[in-house]
Amino acid sequence: MKAKPREYCFPSLLDAFFVLIALFFLELITNSIVVQLSYVVGIRPMAAYSIGRVLAYGLVFAIVLHKSQRTYRELFHEGRLSMPATLGLFTVPVVLLVPGLLLFINVIEAGVVQIFPTGDALHNAAEAYRQAGLGAIVLVCIIAPVVEEMLFRGIILRGFLKQYPPGTAIAHSAAVFGLAHLNVYQFVAALMLGLILGKMYERTRSILPGILLHMAYNTAVVVSSISIPDGMEDASIFELPAIWWLVGISCGAAGALMLHKLIGGSRVVQGHARLLDE
Repeated sequence: MKAKPREYCFPSLLDAFFVLIALFFLELITNSIVVQLSYVVGIRPMAAYSIGRVLAYGLVFAIVLHKSQRTYRELFHEGRLSMPATLGLFTVPVVLLVPGLLLFINVIEAGVVQIFPTGDALHNAAEAYRQAGLGAIVLVCIIAPVVEEMLFRGIILRGFLKQYPPGTAIAHSAAVFGLAHLNVYQFVAALMLGLILGKMYERTRSILPGILLHMAYNTAVVVSSISIPDGMEDASIFELPAIWWLVGISCGAAGALMLHKLIGGSRVVQGHARLLDE
């Protein structure tokens, strides 16, 4: 018997790359407009960039949701548990996971830097955050996690899961997420984070846990960058005190174990409810 061809769903992998290209140029346009207006109304540049990003992503979401005849409610959450219950289940595991995840990704990035030295351009993250002010922190810690999860998990991964096996869909979406960051150093972090975020979405059909993890991770990166003592900006991750490693690994292991119990193995969150809408 001839196999039935798989129905086309938006976006495919090729569609996702076109969406990223369109979004890149659209954000350039919205940023240029908003930044020019910011000089008139007195808004700081990073606040203007935040507004520009929201406008660019908002236009993309409006077009995609109209094309797919979906609502923002469906984009955020299609699981069987309520939104508050989902957030309640994932808050503690996510918070515990972040220190270990931050250590793990920094170790991987240290290896990447050995292959592709950064020079001086990426060493002054703390100074960049201080100069950019609150607008940069809001953009990195709040706005970026929300709009990126809406796009990469709520739209792109959701479409991939209808066309590819779960593992392939998650890997593809994580790779697209990494490429969107436009440099090899952030690609590694985004790829690793994207695999976890993708698995969480695949099991829950909700971007809320992903937003929570994305916000917590970005906030941890900003806080750790700003907290580095003067003169220690170039210190290796391996020079951290042993107690930091112990706390990070212990918390990360506890968070990973709790997450595994929630989304790993069977499709049931034991003792709570089914998360999948199957």
